[in-house]
Amino acid sequence: MEKNLFNNETAEKIIERVKQLGAESSGLWGKMTAEEMLMHCNSCNREILEGSRGTQKTSLKQYLLRILALYLAPNFKKGIKSEDHHIIGHKINNLNFEEIKDEFIDLIHQFPLNKKELTLSHPAFGNISTKQWGIAAYKHMDHHLRQFGV
Repeated sequence: MEKNLFNNETAEKIIERVKQLGAESSGLWGKMTAEEMLMHCNSCNREILEGSRGTQKTSLKQYLLRILALYLAPNFKKGIKSEDHHIIGHKINNLNFEEIKDEFIDLIHQFPLNKKELTLSHPAFGNISTKQWGIAAYKHMDHHLRQFGV
């Protein structure tokens, strides 16, 4: 069975993994701190759940990349550049790590509760279905949790 964040069991497994993450956790690759990674994931997940991006025409390249990334590749590739508005960098000011982690958990809990169809475009995959958003969101969270060894 493919892993999809809209599945309650899959969402709970992601939550159990993030609970192992601490403010002092170091990444195995990349430049983000654990705080920055969680804030990046929170930003992406809010955008998915709120549907704050419109639709656009899907190119053949996006369609093929979607098939490869969501169904054929076991994991997302390391080093893929994120959209600028999801790059947190050093924008963290006086935020509590546990609060950021709690927001991550709350957002993950919202995926299985979502009953609306998602109609936003993915920047790399074009227009994708709600189910495909769940797969992409799972692979994204899995990618970053593996980045921090959890």
